[in-house]
Amino acid sequence: METLVEHQISVAGTDIGFGCAEGDTLLRSALRAGLSLSYECNSGSCGSCRYELVEGEMRDRRPDAPGLSDRDRRKGRRLACQSEPLSACSVRIGVGAEPAIHRPVRQTAQLREVRPLTHDMSEFVFATPRPAAFSPGQYAMITLPDGRVERAYSMSNVGNCHGNWRFVVKRSPGGAATSVLFELEAGATVGLDGPYGNAHLRDDDRPIACVGGGSGIGAMISIVLGVAALSDAGDRTVHLFIGGRTADDVVVPPALELAARRIGALHIHTAMSEKDSLPRGTGNAFRGFVHEAVVAEIGSAVADFTFYAAGPPAMTDALARALVLERGVDADRLHFDRFC
Repeated sequence: METLVEHQISVAGTDIGFGCAEGDTLLRSALRAGLSLSYECNSGSCGSCRYELVEGEMRDRRPDAPGLSDRDRRKGRRLACQSEPLSACSVRIGVGAEPAIHRPVRQTAQLREVRPLTHDMSEFVFATPRPAAFSPGQYAMITLPDGRVERAYSMSNVGNCHGNWRFVVKRSPGGAATSVLFELEAGATVGLDGPYGNAHLRDDDRPIACVGGGSGIGAMISIVLGVAALSDAGDRTVHLFIGGRTADDVVVPPALELAARRIGALHIHTAMSEKDSLPRGTGNAFRGFVHEAVVAEIGSAVADFTFYAAGPPAMTDALARALVLERGVDADRLHFDRFC
């Protein structure tokens, strides 16, 4: 039986330490140990998990990761999500006071079903031997059968004891991941590592606005279903904004019908950025970008809301500008994980 090699990691200036299995990253091993670190994308793009190596040896999975600037590199900063310890190491990195809600677990998942949603989006249903333990709005890292391609996908359901994981995925023309994923048949297995993500449902009593663009609608479905599962769901107000280029890009999943029965007020809005698009089966769709629909619908009441968003970087960036910079919404009330 092969012996698992584990490297000991210490956080400089503290008494915090944890083990990192050979081949795992500094970020993921810390989260598996229950520590709370700053991060978002888990793929080297956002730069949220920067740290400094004090002592030891690391392998950089992605030396050209866009999450580091030239200035960062000159100062010796690295990305925890792309660093694999090759020895015992000492690192200088911020550790939050609150422990991680869920510790990510690596396991094998079997594809059970693929449900087409639009011309280029489908919901993939996977099953794992262990319970699906995650908070609404989180994501998992999926490693495809060839073992070389890994991507982050947000869950579109809520945590459950049945090991049921659902993901809404948009096919990318020529995409290294989706070109493989969309060809998988029921029974195929993938690697599933999760959960990850900090844009999960918070426990506050403010009205909620969920904003989803493209396959980001999956994470927002999870948030809405999470609200529906709360004991006081009947007292809650939720606005769900679904954005796309045309009517063919917009879908209102059937799962929301059940949520609407439990939530006091669930308002569903659709927005289409191609203004000459004719909405089909989407009600009175807003003609414009989805962040514009949020401002138009909620108006001056934005200060009263907690916001959740998932979608292309251009969408989440535009929403942040519209809410935080232009209307003074507290940045701590806008939750999204950046993916590039």
